Amino acid sequence: MTDAAFAKLLSLEAKRVQDPDGADEILVSRGDGGVFDRVRMRQGDVFEFDERFVPFVDQAPIDIVLHEVNEATGQASFIGGAGIVAAELGLGERKQAIGALSLSLYELTYKVL
Repeated sequence: MTDAAFAKLLSLEAKRVQDPDGADEILVSRGDGGVFDRVRMRQGDVFEFDERFVPFVDQAPIDIVLHEVNEATGQASFIGGAGIVAAELGLGERKQAIGALSLSLYELTYKVL
């Protein structure tokens, strides 16, 4: 089997939001802090990533993390993360829930290439 080269992020769906105004300001980043996108999402919104490829380094898992930004203070609070592994190569579109333990807040859809 060939080594996986990339994870292609496809979309992020807001299952539930936390902000009282009905929309979360979300930072999507790698586990090491490199920010991909900042998006404002309401419940039911689906954000489509624009050709977002994240490389595997030595086949190590890729951590994708979400933070919600408090627009008044600029402070970011951790929502949760998803771990993408090279072993998912060839399995097609995959989905991972991100957020609260009992109910997901967001759902990430991706493919390993």
